Amino acid sequence: MQPTSPFTAVRTFRFLPLGLPEDKTAKLRQLAEEKARRKARKKAAKHERLRNFFGWCAGCEAYGSIF
Repeated sequence: MQPTSPFTAVRTFRFLPLGLPEDKTAKLRQLAEEKARRKARKKAAKHERLRNFFGWCAGCEAYGSIF
């Protein structure tokens, strides 16, 4: 007869990670790329607004020099 261990009645569980590290880094990279694209679009829109505004000012200045 083998000696019984006090741990024989205890079930062992193996906890597996829900996502692999590669999945997490890929997700973080995707979020960072989306954030960078969103920031670039916002910056381009701001530059367009400024370009339109200052273009309008230059047009008024040109008309003002005619009179």
